[in-house]
Amino acid sequence: MDDKIQATLPDEKVLAESEIDENFKQLFKQLAGPDLEISVTELQTILNRIIAKHKDLRTKGFSVESCRSMVNLMDKDGNGKLGLVEFNVLWNRIRNYLSIFRKFDLDKSGSISAYELRLALEAAGYRLNKRLHELLITRYAEPDLALDFDSFVCCLVRLETMFRFFQAVDVDRDGVVTFDLLQIRLYPSDLARGRGRFPQTRFDPPDPV
Repeated sequence: MDDKIQATLPDEKVLAESEIDENFKQLFKQLAGPDLEISVTELQTILNRIIAKHKDLRTKGFSVESCRSMVNLMDKDGNGKLGLVEFNVLWNRIRNYLSIFRKFDLDKSGSISAYELRLALEAAGYRLNKRLHELLITRYAEPDLALDFDSFVCCLVRLETMFRFFQAVDVDRDGVVTFDLLQIRLYPSDLARGRGRFPQTRFDPPDPV
């Protein structure tokens, strides 16, 4: 029998600006510039500069698409950019992903194999069935069937987005959700942030790829 699909999503509780460390606030000001917000392209530059310093990680760098997915997930006010609090949440999330990646890179290759990915996903709170696991490998792995760090982060961000989307519309928690097709096309970002509600049409959980 195939594994049951389960997800324990990261806590959405965020710190108030007054609770954020002063050193982090100064770092954010330097990174964000005069408008004190971080755009998709600015996030890409920041993450690629940081990841380039970690020589033990195999990576091609974060793509614009990956960074846009991160911004969409964390952008609670819908302006397409990350403010201080939103960036703080993402920063801590990526630090946690890095810790998981290094822990389950068992052979210290700088990448995550298919076997290591299953262990890493479970540590991150995702228990997936064989079919979804194979889909993730197909979508995010390199030709050697291993994931670079940037692909690993993108995979986790997409998983969280899809599970939050599903939980937002599964109001009775029965594992089956309903929606109007036109509305799902109009409001995907609201769904990812848990703000959408839809009328009755049967819909099975989406694949996170």
